Amino acid sequence: WYNDIIYMTIKYLEKIFKSLATRKRLEIIKLLTTQGGMSVSDIANRIKLSLKSTSKHLIVLRQAGFLDREQKQYDALYSLAADLSSHERYLLKLVSD
Repeated sequence: WYNDIIYMTIKYLEKIFKSLATRKRLEIIKLLTTQGGMSVSDIANRIKLSLKSTSKHLIVLRQAGFLDREQKQYDALYSLAADLSSHERYLLKLVSD
């Protein structure tokens, strides 16, 4: 039981750290920390990356639980997830400073 919890914690941390393991993803986190509610094209323009690559990074960050996605007519707006734990918020603060 204890080993299961430790294993789950390690797997969770591995997922979190892998999702933050690229400079562009860190740039996205930093951008959304200050801006919030941005479209894929706005994010791509700000971080100087193609729409396709930006979308892939956003998917990884969303699957890791860091981002929320809201559909607004033709655009999807991304922002930091509203339900982040205090630990996750602290981690994002560290990586976005």
